[in-house]
Amino acid sequence: MSVLDTIASHLFIGAAYAAEGAEGGDHGGSETVELILAAALLVLLILLAVKARASILGVLDKRTEKIREDLAEAERLRSEAEGHLAQAQARQREAAAEAAAIIERAKHDAQRHREKAAVDIEEAMKRREAMALERIAQAEAQALAEVRSTAVNVAVSAARDLVGRQISSDPAKGSALLDEAIADLGGKLH
Repeated sequence: MSVLDTIASHLFIGAAYAAEGAEGGDHGGSETVELILAAALLVLLILLAVKARASILGVLDKRTEKIREDLAEAERLRSEAEGHLAQAQARQREAAAEAAAIIERAKHDAQRHREKAAVDIEEAMKRREAMALERIAQAEAQALAEVRSTAVNVAVSAARDLVGRQISSDPAKGSALLDEAIADLGGKLH
């Protein structure tokens, strides 16, 4: 049995004696009993307050410790979150730098392709121009050859007509012209 239980039982026993004494008409002893009961009640209240204070302080201490643990956990979680945030920001900066490098390479490649395309187009235009000039030269040579051939044919035909007329009008003169043309022909062929 605890001290509180002992005090409580004595208090109740004393209260019962006091009640008996009051019924029996003993007024002098009842004041003493009442005083003892009041003192016992006061001691009981003080003991209860001390015990309750210890229990309350224990509960408050436990609650304080729990709050400290929660604060420590929150601090640890905040530190972890800050670490994760720093890592995420570092990854974001790396990704942004990599994206900028990719964009720069793409711009450089696009510029290089534009320059190469311009050179290729210029080379193709020069080749086509050279082919066109070559075709024009061939066409001019062919046209000149056709004009010469036509001129030779016209000249031969005209010479034939002229020689034929001269031979028919004067056979001796025609024979001399024929001899002269044969002599000239040897020089023209060599």
